[in-house]
Amino acid sequence: MADIAVGTPLAAPLPRQRTLLVGTVFGTAASLMYFAALLGVYLRERADALSGGGEWIPSGANIQLTQPTVAAWTMLMSVVTMQWAVYSIARDDRPHAIMATALTTLFGLSVVITTSFQYTQMGLVADESIAAVLIYTISGSHLAMIAIGLVFLLLMAFRALAGQYSSRQTDGFVAASIYWYAVVFVYVVIWTAIFVLK
Repeated sequence: MADIAVGTPLAAPLPRQRTLLVGTVFGTAASLMYFAALLGVYLRERADALSGGGEWIPSGANIQLTQPTVAAWTMLMSVVTMQWAVYSIARDDRPHAIMATALTTLFGLSVVITTSFQYTQMGLVADESIAAVLIYTISGSHLAMIAIGLVFLLLMAFRALAGQYSSRQTDGFVAASIYWYAVVFVYVVIWTAIFVLK
């Protein structure tokens, strides 16, 4: 074993692995492909039903545009607060990062509540038609996606409170923001394809 002379510079530290960021990107891509497939089935079935002269939404259903529009605007506002969290943690402003994460979480919870209220108002029976099955499957899957995003946000806020994130390590907040932006994008597509076009 060779001795190291005093004053010899140490080797450069190994670059930090970005496993959380890479894993989030792959998970987000999988979620986007899942919703692309569901919406493709929805739009194909809708086109087939309308081209055959039938109706797509059952006659007893009352799918309004008010609740989904409020939810869409709420999701778009959450993009601003999510970016605020990333901006704050990158500048070592932990209190504002926590506040922005809390606001984003509140926006997400309000979309869950709005969607739940919409379910009570639609009058759409789940096994009544293929349209009802697809609408509940797509919107329910999005609610699950929001729930995963909320857990992700709360974990990042907890870790920031513990001092694990700073301007030197922002991967957690960046990963959470990538996933959250996908949640918002998916909802805007759902809002357009299902609730605006009906």
